[in-house]
Parts: sequence; C-alpha cells; structure tokens
Amino acid sequence: MFKQFMQAVLFASAALGIASSVTVQAADFSGHRTAVVFYSLLHNRIGGDDFAAEHPVGHTEHIADLIAAATGGTKISLVQAQPYANDYDEVVDQARSEQDANARPELKAVPDLSGYDIVFVGYPCWWGSYPMAFATLFDTGALNGKVVIPFTTHEGSRFGHSLTDLRSALPQSTILEGYACRGGDALDEDTAAEVQEFLQGLDLPN
Repeated sequence: MFKQFMQAVLFASAALGIASSVTVQAADFSGHRTAVVFYSLLHNRIGGDDFAAEHPVGHTEHIADLIAAATGGTKISLVQAQPYANDYDEVVDQARSEQDANARPELKAVPDLSGYDIVFVGYPCWWGSYPMAFATLFDTGALNGKVVIPFTTHEGSRFGHSLTDLRSALPQSTILEGYACRGGDALDEDTAAEVQEFLQGLDLPN
C-alpha cells in the first residue's frame, strides 16, 4: 500500500512538471536506542582494516550505513578473533565447514548491547544462513528481550533459511520483518529508497 502511495505521488509530481525529491522518512526511532550490528567480510580477512581500507565498502556494510543514518542507530562491526584468508574461495570453503560443524568462532570483542532495545542484525547470506560469528554472539544472550530486525545481502538466495535459524537461536527476542538485497544491487541509488521504504513500513513497539 505504501509503495503504491509513493508511486502515485511520484506520478502526480511528474504530471505537474514538479521536480520529484520525495524523501521517505523512517519509522519513529526517537523513543528507542538502536544498534546496527553487521558482519562484513572486508573486516574479517587477514588484511583486517588495511585490507578494508583498500577496497570499496562492503555490500552489507553499505546497507548498515543507510539504516544507521536513517534511524540514528549506532553502527557496530562484528569481527572474529581469527580472520579468514584473503582468497574468496578459501572463505567459502571455511564458511561451509563452520556451518557443518555448528562452530562458534571467537569474537575479537563481544559488543555491549545492554543499552539498546532495537538491534538490526546484518549479514551476507552464506550457504543459506548467517556467518557463524553471529551464532557466537547469539549464544551470549546479548539480544535476549530485544527487538531484532534482520537484513541481508545475497546473490539469489534472499534470506535462505537464516530467518528460521534466527528464531531458533533467539527465542527470547522479538524478530520483525527483514530486508534482503541482492549484493550486486547494494550500491545502486534505488536501494537507498528501498531501505527507506522498508524502514517506514516497520511496526515498532511503543
């Protein structure tokens, strides 16, 4: 319904010859403390920050930036103690092995989420689910009692089975509708508008 409304507004503006600069505002986060916790491969490779500095921002981190800017949320990067290799094929193989073993990679630091009531959780969808570093975080109970809003970047799988995995891992959290973006589209201009529309449609608790 909201999307149809926006399309009608844009059509009417064009018909009247008005330059269209409609800005869709996010749902009201002013009464909440919001964190945007994301996992980016750029920050979890052997090169670490040096590797990331030499590359464009990762797809998942870009979506995290859009969400943090729109909600006023605190952006938090989830980083493993033992980084992956810089070779992508090796990363793919290791990620599969970790899922098969139900592994819990050690984190460089467990983020303190005690002061937040809404937590966005963002990840690339690997083998149908989130990187196992998130499983390590979930096991700490840091998201218990919080509203969790997932978002993912993917190459065709959308959320895969990660939403089912999230609900199993976080039975004491309230999990809202999520946002999925194909990785190759993450940096497109249209994606920013999609993210805003998604945020506007969220039904936040009072």
